[in-house]
Order: sequence, then C-alpha cells, then structure tokens
Amino acid sequence: MERTDTEQGAMQIILHAGNARSDAYEALAAIKEKRQPDFDQHYATAVQEIKTANQAHAQLLRALAAEDRMKDVDLLLVHAEDHLTFADVMVRMVAEFAEIYQWKNGNEVKIDG
Repeated sequence: MERTDTEQGAMQIILHAGNARSDAYEALAAIKEKRQPDFDQHYATAVQEIKTANQAHAQLLRALAAEDRMKDVDLLLVHAEDHLTFADVMVRMVAEFAEIYQWKNGNEVKIDG
C-alpha cells in the first residue's frame, strides 16, 4: 500500500478552494454589473471547484484514516481546511448577494447550485 502524501493532498484542496473563491468574486462582479450570463458561468465554476476541493479533502482524510495516520494531520492540512471553509462560505454568500442584486433590479431570482 502506497503512503498518502499529505502535502500533495493539502495543495489540491488549496488549489481548488482558491479557484472557487476567485470565480465567486468574478461572479459577484458580474451580477453587480448586470451580466447574468457571466454570473451564471463563474458561479457554476465556483460551485464545481468547491465540490472538487471538498472531494479532495474527504479523499485525503479517508486515506489517512485507512492508513491509521490521523496523527499526521499537519499545519499545511489545517491551512488547506481553512482555505476550503472560507471558499465554501464565499461561494454561498455570493449566491445570497446575487439574489439581492437581482431582486433589487427587479429581475427574476434564479440561482442554481
């Protein structure tokens, strides 16, 4: 059985959480400028990236548990989990803000994700 690389797993979490956060910001900028198609694209990408980050996190924790290595959770993994949590909150808040912008502008509110 190959030993799980916690550093590589943590970096995958950080990568995808960062991508989600960036796309969430782009989605927010788009909805503020009334560019619904751009919002839809960036928001969908943000949602997919946060799902990928969560999957990477779950996979890493399952692998560490299977190898009886939960004691190997290190500072980098904790940092990655912080990125994941913040990005997840950001993506959810952008959806809420988008609904407010759409409502304020008299548009039909339709946020998928």
